[in-house]
Amino acid sequence: MQRLAAVDIGSNTIHALVCDIVNGRLQEVAHEVAMPSLGTAVAKTGEIGKAKTAEAIADLKSVLKQASRHDYQHLVAGATEAVRQARDRDAFLARAAAETGVPVRLITSEREAQLSFQGVASAHASGGEWLMGDMGGGSTELVRAKNRDMLAWVSLPVGTGMLASRYLADPPQSDERDQLRRDAAQTLAGGAPVFRPERLVMTGGTASNLPLVLDSRDPAVKLSVADIAEARLRLDAEPAAQLAGELGLPASRVIALRAGVEVLLLLLDRYQLKHLHVSHEGVRHGMLLAYLERGEDWWR
Repeated sequence: MQRLAAVDIGSNTIHALVCDIVNGRLQEVAHEVAMPSLGTAVAKTGEIGKAKTAEAIADLKSVLKQASRHDYQHLVAGATEAVRQARDRDAFLARAAAETGVPVRLITSEREAQLSFQGVASAHASGGEWLMGDMGGGSTELVRAKNRDMLAWVSLPVGTGMLASRYLADPPQSDERDQLRRDAAQTLAGGAPVFRPERLVMTGGTASNLPLVLDSRDPAVKLSVADIAEARLRLDAEPAAQLAGELGLPASRVIALRAGVEVLLLLLDRYQLKHLHVSHEGVRHGMLLAYLERGEDWWR
């Protein structure tokens, strides 16, 4: 049996996923996560910077140390939107590669959409036309699909970390949310696929963590408009640091979720859907599936 690992350096988080390969399918063994919030630094200064690089590298080493306890045989590593946008990305990627011992590939927005879709479709493909959304800290990738085939894709600058840092105080005020919604809705109107999907499947940090805000003991795999609106009220009730202790989430995740709920509500409204499906499969699963198909060219 083969055991593989993937590490993904995103705009909000660094994830390490370990999976066994059983009959060509992924069986999750471990999932480790840290949240250095690279995208916030890049949005403010245009670069990751020395201090944030040191923090992110420490987090990268930490998640890989935890993942290494599971004795994986091979690691693939990639970086997405925040690193793509950073002026100092080459220096950061070189440092990350030196620490991991493998190349850290800069994944294009198109390849990110493909990998996320491959991961999500492995568990959630629908027979009719459906929409996949991968909402991260710096961008949201949307894929129009039929069964396991991508029909169209787009990457839009509506990421949770970027939106939260640009628009929302702690806790948010209603006029701030109004401005966030207006601007995010305009971006979606200008770029989101135009069709009538039979379902929306979301992956990424907001989709996987929002159910924990509603019920940490039995998190839902499907969220309605009313569920998301209720979560928004809970997220706005207290400062992020106080909520973090109550919810068992990092304060930075609470802040990102506050922006993420607005994008989810806008997507449901745009596509006239009453609920969305939560996928815990995503870009890291896609990275591993692509490695199985293409070896070290997985990222191209």
